[in-house]
Amino acid sequence: MDAEFITTLLLIAVVTLGASYVQGITGFGFGIVAMIFMPTFLLFTEANVLSGILGGLGSLLIAFELRKLISFRNLLFPLFGSIVANYLAVLFVKSAKNDVLILLLGFMLVILSIYFFFFSGKIKIRPTWYAGLIAGIISGIMSGLFAIGGPPVVVYYIHSERDTDHYLATISAYFVLSGTFSTVVKAANGFITTNVLIGLAVGAVVMTVGTLLGKLTRNHVNETVIKRSVYAVMALSGITNIITAIV
Repeated sequence: MDAEFITTLLLIAVVTLGASYVQGITGFGFGIVAMIFMPTFLLFTEANVLSGILGGLGSLLIAFELRKLISFRNLLFPLFGSIVANYLAVLFVKSAKNDVLILLLGFMLVILSIYFFFFSGKIKIRPTWYAGLIAGIISGIMSGLFAIGGPPVVVYYIHSERDTDHYLATISAYFVLSGTFSTVVKAANGFITTNVLIGLAVGAVVMTVGTLLGKLTRNHVNETVIKRSVYAVMALSGITNIITAIV
């Protein structure tokens, strides 16, 4: 293995550790943190599929633990919308240039940072079947393009599930099922490379450590400060991506 490859593995380990630590503290954010940094040292398609797979591992553990609380009927319309939209988004990513994808990711990070800073928790929707379908479509597009499909379905499931445990079980099951489909589509379109496979082996181990550290230190750190720091980095990274892609 040459020095560049070893450096890439170390960067994957560091980013995965940081992203899983944030998720261990806040309960969200692995894909967002991972996609801020991974496209800087991996191809966009590699970062996309690696972030998606690693993020899905955490959801799988939660879904299995809370499997008796999953509302399977409430998965139907969001999953249908997500599968169709995700497939089309992946086809776009396959045909788009890397600079274009970095530019789009930049805009998405800025938009998400604005949403989390000013509107998170303030948006309310009626838990209807068509709301679930729309949430799934938007989530599928975001997941296919950027491996960040959480925000739309979070808003939907918060308002459509009876309590926190059912919400966590159902949304985790959604992430597992939609993520599995997305990974298969991305694999069929050539997103999985040697970097991804080795990075997955390294990342899976490191993610366990980061998540555990997050849980152990959750009561000793200021969660609000961590969240706002992530949002600020999102905004800065998004602006940097936009400027870099344009220049």
